[in-house]
Amino acid sequence: MQVFVNDRQVVELAPERATIGELVEAVGVHVDPDEILTEIAVDGEVFSAGDGARFARRPAAGVRRLTLTTSSVPAFAARLRDDVRAALRVIVGRLEQATDGLGRGDTARAQQLLAVALDELRLALILDQQSVQLAGGDALTTQADLEPLAEDLLAAQRRGDRTATRLLLAERLLPMLRGWDAVATRRHGAAARDDALS
Repeated sequence: MQVFVNDRQVVELAPERATIGELVEAVGVHVDPDEILTEIAVDGEVFSAGDGARFARRPAAGVRRLTLTTSSVPAFAARLRDDVRAALRVIVGRLEQATDGLGRGDTARAQQLLAVALDELRLALILDQQSVQLAGGDALTTQADLEPLAEDLLAAQRRGDRTATRLLLAERLLPMLRGWDAVATRRHGAAARDDALS
C-alpha cells in the first residue's frame, strides 16, 4: 500500500491485520503539526476525517493507496465559512419555496421543505461555530437572534397555523438569513481582496 500525505508519498506498507483507522493514526507522525487532517482517501474513495465511523474499522488489507489530506487551520476555517455561506443560500431557497407553498395551500410540500431547511440551518450554525473556534473572529450567524423566532415558529407549527408560519418565515426568518448571507458575502469579498494584495 502506498501512503501519501497530500501529494507526498511518505511510506509504503504491507498491512495484514490493521484497520484504516489504525494506519491513519500511525501515519499521523508524517502530518505537519501546524496542519489538521481534513480528508482520508482509500483507493480514491474520499471520507471526511471527522467521519471515522465510515472508514476507521475497514480492513487495510488489499488497499492499494491511502491518502491523508491536510489543511492549515486558517484555510480550513475559511473553507468552513464558505460552506456556511453556500448553505445559507440553499436554505433561503428552500424557505422561499416553503413560504410560497404555504401561500398556495400546498401545506404538505411546504412543511417538508421547512423541515429540511431547518435541519440544514442547524448544521450551518454548527459549522459557523466551528470556524470561529478554529480561527477566531466573529460568527456569521447569531443563535441568540434565532432562538425567539424558533420558539414562535414552533408555537405556530403546534397550532397548525399556516398563516402565522408563513408570516414568520417571510417577515422574520428569511430577512435574518438574507442579512447573514450579505455579511458572509462581504467578508468573503474582503478576504479575497486581502489575499490578492498579499
